[in-house]
Amino acid sequence: MNSDPVKVLLIEDNPEHASFLKHLLQLSEAAANFQLEHVDTLALGIERLKRGGIGLVLLDLTLGDSVGMETFILTMSAADDVPIVVLSGSSDVNLAIETVQLGAQDYLVKGHVDNQLLIRSMQYACERQRVQLQLRRAHDELERRVEERTAMLQQANVRLQQEIAERRRAEEGTREINHKLTETLGQLRAAQQEVIQRERMHALGRMANGIAHDFNNTLAPILSFSELLLIKKDIAADPAAARPFIEKIHNAAKDSANVVSRLREFYRRRDENEIFGPVVVNELVQQVVAVTRPRWKDQALAAGVNISIRTELGEVPTIAGNEAELREALANLLFNAIDAIHARGTIVIRTEIQGAWLVITVTDDGVGMSDDVRARCLEPFYSTKDVEAPGLGLGSVYGIVRRHEGQIDIRSALAQGTSVSISLPLPKSVAAPGPIIAEPAEKPLRVLVVEDEEMVREVILIYLTDDHHEVTVAENGREGLEKFRTGKFDLVLTDRAMPEMNGDQLAKEIQALNPDQRVILLTGFGDLMNGAGEKPEGVNLVVAKPFTMSILRDAIAKVRPN
Repeated sequence: MNSDPVKVLLIEDNPEHASFLKHLLQLSEAAANFQLEHVDTLALGIERLKRGGIGLVLLDLTLGDSVGMETFILTMSAADDVPIVVLSGSSDVNLAIETVQLGAQDYLVKGHVDNQLLIRSMQYACERQRVQLQLRRAHDELERRVEERTAMLQQANVRLQQEIAERRRAEEGTREINHKLTETLGQLRAAQQEVIQRERMHALGRMANGIAHDFNNTLAPILSFSELLLIKKDIAADPAAARPFIEKIHNAAKDSANVVSRLREFYRRRDENEIFGPVVVNELVQQVVAVTRPRWKDQALAAGVNISIRTELGEVPTIAGNEAELREALANLLFNAIDAIHARGTIVIRTEIQGAWLVITVTDDGVGMSDDVRARCLEPFYSTKDVEAPGLGLGSVYGIVRRHEGQIDIRSALAQGTSVSISLPLPKSVAAPGPIIAEPAEKPLRVLVVEDEEMVREVILIYLTDDHHEVTVAENGREGLEKFRTGKFDLVLTDRAMPEMNGDQLAKEIQALNPDQRVILLTGFGDLMNGAGEKPEGVNLVVAKPFTMSILRDAIAKVRPN
């Protein structure tokens, strides 16, 4: 955050709630980063926003002069570039989803908010807004550069045309020269189109990093199965019964991380050096059906829709692939099939061998697609839904299939349902499936861990101590710097976004003390930074959050001192 405090406008008509929120902010060490202003009506809030200078809005949806979504819409219209965190007394999930989809940075329920959650939500809201503004400015800058280059090329084209006309009038014998100039003009036009396309696709790739539509789909099973473990004491008490639930949560969490990291690589082709692991396709199908059950069973029934899913699994071999990507591709196909059924229907998932291909087919008897929709459904960000819900959808599936050197076939007609087939090449031989976990380092290291999130800090500590490393922890950058000055470490692992001193500043200070010190930066913006080639001064390696033990071991192996 900036050195100047962020001006926060609290729009709340309940004086007790306003006083409680002020008290929560005062309890936090980060309170100095925020300056709170309070109004008790929407009219006063809008008037204050129009004067400018507000960096964050805490908004109650139920006010004396406005109630519900109208309150949020009016507030957002008054200052659409100011992040809004909704503070509501209602725990209505649909209301929360609707406000977030319309642009709210977060939705907090009164009575369930402590000072840490409030401060974290405010900080994240400001940071997300900052990133969105940067993306918007980058997009505008790219458009400006494209327009400038286009104008330059057009001027060059005009000059060339004038030169051709002048030479034709001056000398009839220069036809050969004119022919060469015409060829040059064609090359310039082709280069112009290539530059425009490259610049726009680059902007599209950067904006795609902020699109997390599909992320909610992977969060659903995490929430549902963790809730079952909490409310069903008999399952939680039985390790054998609880393990399938934990495995589903773990797989969904890995898929969530994979969604975020893949957004910037939407149509990336697989690197030649990328190694695929073994995938047992029939088990993958059964996992996806089980993990998505809350969507096609419970949520569908609550909406009055009756859906049955049938699997027809043939005898198919293990193939080489990215299990998380294939799981998400299949889940996307299943979600599309669910959305296509409006009252009652059946979804069939079939696996079979067709020549040199392993084919996975998802068929539904839903509303189907018109010819125009079917022709465009693989375009990035094109939605087949009646409502506006831009996600990766079938475009994401297409990208995954391409990276696996496979094919996709879509057959659909209005009122007759849809059938989507994914054909994956059969390898000559595939090793037996199993988790691939990097081996721990041979020699234990002295590691300094600097992380302000308690749960993340605890996980890193467990990972490192299990590998017999000697670990020292610090809760913020300043504490980490003090411990580095008084100790001796082989490796420093540090978060990036921390109060008082962030990870970039800490790495720079450490480098000044010891230029040879190895530093790994752990950050939720790791994929963005790696995609842009960004590596702060003093940092040897950037690792994206969330990460697994295997990823952390690989990172340590890359930077460990000799």
